[in-house]
Amino acid sequence: MQLHTLISLILAILVCGLAMWRGDRAARWVGAAFLADWLGSLLVYRRDPYHADYGILAVDTVTLLFFVWISIGTRRIWTVVASAFMAIIVASHVAVMIDLRVTLGTLFIGMAMWSYGVLACIAFGTWAARQGRGHAPS
Repeated sequence: MQLHTLISLILAILVCGLAMWRGDRAARWVGAAFLADWLGSLLVYRRDPYHADYGILAVDTVTLLFFVWISIGTRRIWTVVASAFMAIIVASHVAVMIDLRVTLGTLFIGMAMWSYGVLACIAFGTWAARQGRGHAPS
């Protein structure tokens, strides 16, 4: 595992763990789903430098559908934005599969970049839930 992947995983564990510990229902579910997506992607990753990884696409698509379901149920803007970031990740997978000019390196950079957007949304949702309950930070 490369250093930037390890740092990203640690950040995901911290943000999603905080969401599951201190967030409201939406933050807990989205945090758990995103952490499961991260770990599931690690499990199905094939390490093939020449072909798209359909396993990661499947994991990301399931996560996207779950995010959309949570967004419809909670009607919070941060869940909609997190869903949009996941949709971009899934679209990046599809772009690699239909256009050979899009490299796997581009896909991995895009996945990393948009994943930080999802983590920012989860962190915001956790913070907003704490503010809504009257737990102002000291």
